[in-house]
Amino acid sequence: MAIDKILINGKIYTENPAMPWAQAMAIDGKKLAYVGNNEGAKALADEKTKIIDLEGKTVIPGLLDGHTHPSTVSKTYWFVRGPLTYDKDELMANIKEHAEKYPKEEKPYFYYESYFTTTFGTEGPNKKDLDAIISDRPARIQDFGDHACWYNSVALEMLTGEDGKPHSISPIGEPEFKKDENGEYTGWCLESAVEGDVGIFEHLGWKPESVMNDEMSKPLFDYFRQYGIMGMMDGFTEGEDNLKYIYELDQAGKLGMFYEASSIMSTPEDLEEAISVAKDWQKKYTTDHIRCNTVKFFVDGTNEMGDCLSTEPFHNDPTGTNCGEAYATMEEMRDVMVRLNEEKLDFHVHTICDGAFRLMCDAVEAAQKICGDDWCIKVCLAHCEIIHPDDIPRVKQLGIYIDYSTHWAGGYFGEGAIPFLGQERWNTMHDYHKIIEDGGKVGFSSDVFSYQEATRANPMIGMQVAMTRVDPWVPLDPEKYPGSVRPPIDGKLSIEQLIHGYTAVNAERMRLEDKMGSLEEGKLANFVVFNEDIFKAAHEHPEDFSEIDPACTYFEGEERHIVSTLKKDR
Repeated sequence: MAIDKILINGKIYTENPAMPWAQAMAIDGKKLAYVGNNEGAKALADEKTKIIDLEGKTVIPGLLDGHTHPSTVSKTYWFVRGPLTYDKDELMANIKEHAEKYPKEEKPYFYYESYFTTTFGTEGPNKKDLDAIISDRPARIQDFGDHACWYNSVALEMLTGEDGKPHSISPIGEPEFKKDENGEYTGWCLESAVEGDVGIFEHLGWKPESVMNDEMSKPLFDYFRQYGIMGMMDGFTEGEDNLKYIYELDQAGKLGMFYEASSIMSTPEDLEEAISVAKDWQKKYTTDHIRCNTVKFFVDGTNEMGDCLSTEPFHNDPTGTNCGEAYATMEEMRDVMVRLNEEKLDFHVHTICDGAFRLMCDAVEAAQKICGDDWCIKVCLAHCEIIHPDDIPRVKQLGIYIDYSTHWAGGYFGEGAIPFLGQERWNTMHDYHKIIEDGGKVGFSSDVFSYQEATRANPMIGMQVAMTRVDPWVPLDPEKYPGSVRPPIDGKLSIEQLIHGYTAVNAERMRLEDKMGSLEEGKLANFVVFNEDIFKAAHEHPEDFSEIDPACTYFEGEERHIVSTLKKDR
């Protein structure tokens, strides 16, 4: 056996239950030929083998981001990015400053990110405030959660059709333009995608670049690679041209990670089209690193705007009857999964509130009964911000995967959901430890959607927030929440649980378990090397965990030292 490299004297965390820790590894080409002790590794060496002394460095398996948006982030390269603030006056001052910095000639469409939902409460922002600052061109201010935005009057006029109503396009259905008590559009809109602002682009005779290129995308991909992300699931792949770009990167040997594309299903009626797209992509773009095996659907919206499905009436509903709504029925979701099972396509579902979670569990259970022993697809429910206690055991029972965006566990979404869920239920959000302890499979992700939040894709940041339930950049009020710790305190996860979710669980869910997820003989030599003991750091100083940088990474046996142009601190 010709061994290329041997790494000795390491603290190697393998994620292999049969041998959790090792001292050494031997690499044969792209794969691990041995994982064990120094003596066993050295016995495989010959005169051509390179011996690398890790000198006590800590090694973990390569990480996988279970839900993120590289194509979407890349398309935001042209946006104007300002600092986050909860204060309305400060926000307006920031918008004005950036509007003056980027005049109409440079930014004909002023798209600014972003504002916090809670800054304007449940009544939302109003175009009049924005008109006072920007009236010479269309302007759109994006909610930081990317499920709402705020237009000025110029933009609204350009979006208004012959029917007198403003129109945009969204991959998850018709956007909702809000009206005031007089029936006038306020400029506040839910679920509008910027590429759907067709009327604005037609009026301007200009449209931003929507297909990924190196300028737009390299800083982001380098950032993922720098921090040990060696595979990702795209929350929804924004068009074939973007997938083609990623394919061409891989063909040129420049991708350096695994990529799972997903075909969006806007409504259940679009199922056959989504299947057709996925199958077409499989034929054209499948490689050793690229897979096109998933259909994506949004079953509800957000807790912060009340466009979700709850098991209980919303706290702020005076009638005590409004539980919100889902974008599909249980029966529709059941039938979708039966059909996807026929095509052997996995299902990835944006699932926010506990009513939507229960709907999806009921649908999975019903679909499994129909399919019987032929059931073979993997169903992942993404986000699952609040889960009714009665439904926690169903994750394991039904074999569902949960995808949890770790950096959301602190103060990032603030208290925007309290008006709808009430304080008591809000206090149970983003809590997954009971599912993990019950044996349910929870994987982790970043779900970054724009360059405004791109540096939060660093898994070390996600792990820090999940371990502390404190967002170091967007903390909760310390007077109301001691130490800015988000309830429940026992929702904190351990470093061991987090590594397991970022590696073994995500690898299994993404059908990469034969290649990644653990450091074992026969799997790829994909791992992350740290100068310090990250387990000791996690237990002693979790609040500083995001300050740790990898010393290097190995992808398919090759050592990499990658530094992105993105700055880690926000």
